[in-house]
Amino acid sequence: MLTVDSSQVSLLSKSTLRNYQQSNPGERYIISIAGIPGAGKTTFASRVAEELNKSVKTMVLPQDGFHLYRKELLQLPNPEEAVARRGAPFTFNANAFVELISKLNDPQYVQTTIKVPSFDHSVKDPVEDDIEIDPETKIVIIEGNYVSLKDPVWNDIEKYCNESWFIKVDLEEAALRLANRHLESGIAQTLDEALERAKGSDYLNAQYILANSKNGNVLINSK
Repeated sequence: MLTVDSSQVSLLSKSTLRNYQQSNPGERYIISIAGIPGAGKTTFASRVAEELNKSVKTMVLPQDGFHLYRKELLQLPNPEEAVARRGAPFTFNANAFVELISKLNDPQYVQTTIKVPSFDHSVKDPVEDDIEIDPETKIVIIEGNYVSLKDPVWNDIEKYCNESWFIKVDLEEAALRLANRHLESGIAQTLDEALERAKGSDYLNAQYILANSKNGNVLINSK
């Protein structure tokens, strides 16, 4: 397993580029990056993509677009729990997510543009077909909390990936980062309120991720 710090974007990008250049030229090179809420996955994936884009077209595919719609949460057996725990694994459409990932190197789709949903935080629901992965996109970074889970369906993601990365951070540090995010966005008005939120559903999800995720072949220590 390769271990790097989150500051070593250039080093990991160069390693990834070498691996891509040695892979099948007729296929996209697929990387997954998982980690707990507050680990810095989105920021790190974006920085790596920016570096790789200097040499080869790279895009980030976020798991967030596969949230169940709020109306779908209300149709689950326990809608109150589903709404309260939104962001937990069972509140995502894992089947649709994995099906989309399977298309990235399916011969039927390699030379077509694949449309992917994003997530609009202002309306708190996915936006269908908001991201386009065109045939010129050669590296795709799949980013999300659960892309390395051992659970049924989620577990299948690995077989479509060339590399699986996990970004590691201390639980308490991640909670503090989330609390600061809540303060900056105005969701919480005080640090105590923000920490209470950060140590709610996100904290439970983080514990689940740490207990039920595969290690992958690259470990990134978040700084």
